[in-house]
Amino acid sequence: MVGPARMTVLVRLAYDGTDFHGFARQADSQGVRTVQGCLEDALAALYRQPVVTRAASRTDAGVHALGQVVGFEPPLPIPPRGVLLGLLGKLPPDIGVVSAWEAEAPGGGLVDPRFWNLGKLYRYRIRTTARRVPQTHRFEWHYPRRLDLAAMQAAAAHFVGEHDFAGFRAVGCQARTTVRRILSVTVDGGEAGDELPADPACLPAPEGPELLTISVRGEAFLQNMVRIMVGTLVDVGAGRRDPADIRGLLATPDRRRSGATAPPQGLTLVEVLWPDPWPPPPRPPHAPTSA
Repeated sequence: MVGPARMTVLVRLAYDGTDFHGFARQADSQGVRTVQGCLEDALAALYRQPVVTRAASRTDAGVHALGQVVGFEPPLPIPPRGVLLGLLGKLPPDIGVVSAWEAEAPGGGLVDPRFWNLGKLYRYRIRTTARRVPQTHRFEWHYPRRLDLAAMQAAAAHFVGEHDFAGFRAVGCQARTTVRRILSVTVDGGEAGDELPADPACLPAPEGPELLTISVRGEAFLQNMVRIMVGTLVDVGAGRRDPADIRGLLATPDRRRSGATAPPQGLTLVEVLWPDPWPPPPRPPHAPTSA
């Protein structure tokens, strides 16, 4: 027998992950600052009682977000606009609320963002100039040598499709299956455009783009999967691997053979893709994952 439907409030968050120990609240660690902990503290102040939240992605320490989706069941009937305005005044400066809305799950269950999202878009930014720019350093990997853009683009194409990504996950990842479907991987290059004073003593810049942006869109991800993909692509760009090596890493998964895990500060969860209109057509929701 299906019970009565419960209304879920969903909020889309943006945050600078630099000073957070990841998204998930650490139940056994006093004083550890997390995005979920700050959000639930703000919600408790708004509703004057504890509120438990569920997120679409448990981003790692140092990873940022522009479009994280978090859901909770409200203990009091506050309209979404009131939730939005109330949180804006209670959250710390490094967390922002982009939007808020209500949803009911078909069949009377709870709306869990982990199960109902249609995929995620991640973006990783790499600076390849010799100079370090403090204004952007919190949001990019400073890799002070130029990388072969064409080789990285050729390698990235091999990630697209359904593959076993067991060689591209953290050692502690507890996902039951390591098969994931990647919809697109693009590598774009550009100029930094920094407004730095000219210095005649600077060495001539080598050939190649000053900034690289790697965008990965997929249905679901394993822990650290995008960052290991990026580390492997950097190996290709630096000439340490051939672009075709990606096929072998996917065909015979082995974490020891894949690239290093790229630093967290270059990674941003750009968007959690949400069904519109709601509710979506019936489908088997994918398993909860993180990256």
